Amino acid sequence: MMTTEIYDKDQSDTFARINVSQENEYIPTDHYHAGIAVKQQDNYLAKAVLYINKGIKYQYKNVGLVGAYEAQENEEAVRQLFQAVEKLAKEKGLDFLIGPMNGSTWENYRFHDHPENPLFFMEMKHQSHYAKQWKSMCFQPIAHYYSAIATLTPRRNEKTDQVKSRLFRDGVVIRGIDMDNYEADLKKLYPFLHESFKQNFLYTPISESSFLVKYLPLQPVLKPELVQIAEHEGKIVGVLLGTDDLLNPTSKTLIIKTLARSPERLYRGLGLVLVDEFYQKGISGAYQQIVFAFMIDEGDATPLSDHYNGHLLKTYTLYGKSI
Repeated sequence: MMTTEIYDKDQSDTFARINVSQENEYIPTDHYHAGIAVKQQDNYLAKAVLYINKGIKYQYKNVGLVGAYEAQENEEAVRQLFQAVEKLAKEKGLDFLIGPMNGSTWENYRFHDHPENPLFFMEMKHQSHYAKQWKSMCFQPIAHYYSAIATLTPRRNEKTDQVKSRLFRDGVVIRGIDMDNYEADLKKLYPFLHESFKQNFLYTPISESSFLVKYLPLQPVLKPELVQIAEHEGKIVGVLLGTDDLLNPTSKTLIIKTLARSPERLYRGLGLVLVDEFYQKGISGAYQQIVFAFMIDEGDATPLSDHYNGHLLKTYTLYGKSI
């Protein structure tokens, strides 16, 4: 006989220690409403967190988020898990569930479409049967994402060089992140990133303290020359967060994780310039490939990776369900 357990926010640490699939990922507590776990005797078969992030806007729905999902291949356990999630969600007046998402787009979200493929650094990890389980519970895709990869070869682009000259002439400077004052640079980046991302699909802000908790631990693995900050008159106007692919150290691959610029007209083209600067650093560092990570599929929009003859590497899906 299976039983279902509910863990409120005060019990989130206890819930996080429940072992279902040996993964035991970090469970964010921002927007945590309840953890749900299904067990049979002493064996946990499935678990998830219901997050309620009131800032999420989707088609005028009252949205709940389902994240921190783990499950064995057990249909009945998954059914009971989502039955409990939906009951809790309805009790809070919610009528739509989105996931997987660990509280916000700042945290892990989306499922791999082909999770059997090798991971790159900063990519989420999950079991291959998870998406199938969600589909069996009538979740449907609401957004598609992809990562692309390009081979690094010496190249120049006259148009990009002209934009770069204009920006530099107007006083824009590009520097690496200051590792001696890393936390101070993060605090400067925090308001800029919030302003830059606020129009993104399902974006909601996080507190400065949560932002620091997320990015301070990355300091030992980041290289200052691969995290580029564009400034104008002392104000941050663009950033590119890049890193080595630490999961595949022999491949000499770079990853662009985050790219943002000020929407002001003066800085048009700055994104391409930041990528080009990053690309040239890859060439000089004898890197072989560059990954453009986690881009949303916007249909007819021209992907940034196309400027560098990139091709599709991975695809991901975010799911939703009316309840």
